[in-house]
Amino acid sequence: MKTLKNLLYILFSACILISCEDPNTTEHNGYEAPEPPATVVDGNLLTVEYYSRLNEENLFQTEDYNAIISHIAATSKPLAFFFDRSDATIGQTSPVVNMAWKAKMKSFFVQNETGQLYIQGTGIIVRPLIPVFDGIHRSDSLFLAGCTLMAPCNQPVTVVLSTCKISEIYQHAQIAEALGDSLKTNKIVIGTIATDQKESFKEYLKYHMTGFRLAFHTVSDIEKTYSLFILTPVNFVSRDIQELSIGGIPMYQCKIEYLN
Repeated sequence: MKTLKNLLYILFSACILISCEDPNTTEHNGYEAPEPPATVVDGNLLTVEYYSRLNEENLFQTEDYNAIISHIAATSKPLAFFFDRSDATIGQTSPVVNMAWKAKMKSFFVQNETGQLYIQGTGIIVRPLIPVFDGIHRSDSLFLAGCTLMAPCNQPVTVVLSTCKISEIYQHAQIAEALGDSLKTNKIVIGTIATDQKESFKEYLKYHMTGFRLAFHTVSDIEKTYSLFILTPVNFVSRDIQELSIGGIPMYQCKIEYLN
């Protein structure tokens, strides 16, 4: 009988502890996107070509980019062409502007930061005329911008393709705050991040955002201090990133599937 009383007392005490536990102290596991379907629907893939040396070097180190002009003029698949570190020099025409003009396409520029003689950033080339640009600016410490395009999937879908450069830890919070719920409007961010910040960025977003997928592409080369990242809404998924080279310029062909 005494043993039974002791057992009941232990169970009663455990119930009190459980019922009185502060729910705010329960460990939060963070957001995890559901697994995407195993089968890829080719008709729902959109392609973006991202040109980058994945370091702090200027992308165009010579004036010879005719191979890229020929390539983008001949291919119809990519929705957009991104040129990381195609820096704009004050008083000079950007190589991206020249390429777009010769390929009969449209171009615009997203700055990353400013220098004394140039503006560091990413040039973007697209086919349609873009009347409105989508952008976020945080006190000269974060520039995130892009444009709205119609992706030719099985059912045409509107996407906002944006880019930014992540080189500082404090930008992680700025990006999470700036995007907020905007990923629900099909905003896709393709950019570069300092390779040693990949895990901290992933961890920060896990506990400060929901409804997203994050993918990285890292090249095993000591000279490449940055990695490519693709941040999408949960109804998109990065399926493949292929390393190529056009005219000696490294290019990463990104295939992103719309999960309708």
